[in-house]
Amino acid sequence: MNELFASFVSPEKVLSRKFRVHAVTGDEMEPSLRGGRDFVLTAPVTAYEGEGLYLVDIGLGIELFRVTNTLGPAGELLLSREKENYPPHRLKRHEFSEAVVGIVVADIRTRDERFLRR
Repeated sequence: MNELFASFVSPEKVLSRKFRVHAVTGDEMEPSLRGGRDFVLTAPVTAYEGEGLYLVDIGLGIELFRVTNTLGPAGELLLSREKENYPPHRLKRHEFSEAVVGIVVADIRTRDERFLRR
């Protein structure tokens, strides 16, 4: 029965040196993550850890991408955004390992910006 429910994550796990908060800056992941308003909690990684949201530096600075395995013969990974007007990128696993910065472990949606501005 316990497998049906997520286990409790203690605040000490989130408030550690292991995780970093990264501001969402652009509109490429909207509406899920709003640029200039939301944040993500990331864990540093050096390789593909399975499908998810990653922080990747492919030459334009550190950006958010949804990363999926294409299951193709070349072992490529597809880096995409939520907004369709942003073109997807394909990287080989070794290229991805050189560019990846972290994996998103939690979204932080801003509810009341007044307190962040102070």
